[in-house]
Amino acid sequence: MLKFIFFLFSLILFCVLNNWFVYLVGLFKVFFFFFFFFFFFDFFVSISYFFMIDSISYIFCCLSIWIFIVVLLSVYLHYYFDLLSKIYIFCFHFLLFFLFLDFIVIDFFYFYFFFECSLIPLFLLIFGWGYQPERLSAGFFLIFYTLFGSFPFLFSIFYLNSFYGYFNYLFFDFLLNNYLMFIILFSFLIKFPLFGFHLWLPSAHVEAPTSGSMILAGVMLKLGGYGFIRCLSYIYYFLFNYGYFFVSICLFGCFFVSMFCMVQSDLKVLVAYSSVCHMSLVICGLFTMSGLGFVGSLSFMVAHAFVSSGLFFLIGIIYDRLGSQKFFIVKGLLNYLPSLSFFWFLFCVMNMSCPPSLNLFSEICLIISILSWSFFSVIFLMFILFFSACYSVMIFSLTQHGLYSGDLILINSCCVREFYILLRALFSHLLYNVWLIFFFYFAYLF
Repeated sequence: MLKFIFFLFSLILFCVLNNWFVYLVGLFKVFFFFFFFFFFFDFFVSISYFFMIDSISYIFCCLSIWIFIVVLLSVYLHYYFDLLSKIYIFCFHFLLFFLFLDFIVIDFFYFYFFFECSLIPLFLLIFGWGYQPERLSAGFFLIFYTLFGSFPFLFSIFYLNSFYGYFNYLFFDFLLNNYLMFIILFSFLIKFPLFGFHLWLPSAHVEAPTSGSMILAGVMLKLGGYGFIRCLSYIYYFLFNYGYFFVSICLFGCFFVSMFCMVQSDLKVLVAYSSVCHMSLVICGLFTMSGLGFVGSLSFMVAHAFVSSGLFFLIGIIYDRLGSQKFFIVKGLLNYLPSLSFFWFLFCVMNMSCPPSLNLFSEICLIISILSWSFFSVIFLMFILFFSACYSVMIFSLTQHGLYSGDLILINSCCVREFYILLRALFSHLLYNVWLIFFFYFAYLF
């Protein structure tokens, strides 16, 4: 693993030289060699005292590097000629480096340490390149919500290290202390986020730049799911005894948030709240403690990374041209950007889980696992899926149809780079779908 870490760390030289093109080529090489080096391994590989790769961390590492390559391509012309471009690429690179380390470490203390380190460059991205003055409060929301859930988790790590001598992903003893299990679980549920502790997510998405929103939706939200998966084995009793409480909160929350999406006037807020809905279904699937729920949750996190980051990029394209994200101004785009309307349609369709998207497969697995856990949840699932389709259709219809704004007369058409980024997101989504179909034995590894 050290060769990939040193390879990734050596790219800091091109950050110092402010050479974005060579840095992007280096990221492509890291992804290419990492993807094909571990592609044929089924389970644990490269285990040491500090690092480990298995099927789960392999997927999230590839996802992180791929999303960061797309983000760098999306902001290449925006920040390359900026006076602070060197600071931007420094923050960008260290955020990727800390997230990559977060997915390959084997100890929970290092997981906590690198996650808190990754908050610093993200905080600087929101502060330095956000759109509105409210980005200050959004950054503090992000920091304090995360610290509120993470500090008790840090104390539990120290306690278990002093009691057992170690606390890592290969921890084989069941925990019996309910308070300890709740503290460990709660820190990951805030990162998802769980309904009731989700207010940091819409504010961070709205005030962050397009690149920050893509990173938040594509990678940062997945850290909660990754940590949840890692601690499933030794908080089994807590999930078994109190899982109904959290699943009920998630179903209620997903229902209310999906209705709340129907009355939104801001595109970014709507997509951010839809992420809360999707992550609530992922939490429900993990709490069912079934193999189908696990596979559905993991696939849904990957599908959400591509679809949500693509929607945020589309919103960023419109914001750069119109200076607004409101439905009152952003409408009638079909008259002036017909080629872009095709991508709006595809991403909205994938967001509402239509075939052949990966969201459909994931939601089928999640619904089967939740219904097998309790059939009474069928009423909530019916309304959740219905409202999810409604607000996805609403995004497309209100932005593409209707009387166009007078500002649209002055906008420029899309460039090749923007179409290339959208095609990469679609290709990645469909490629992972095909891979899951042909290698479905992955579902039986867990």
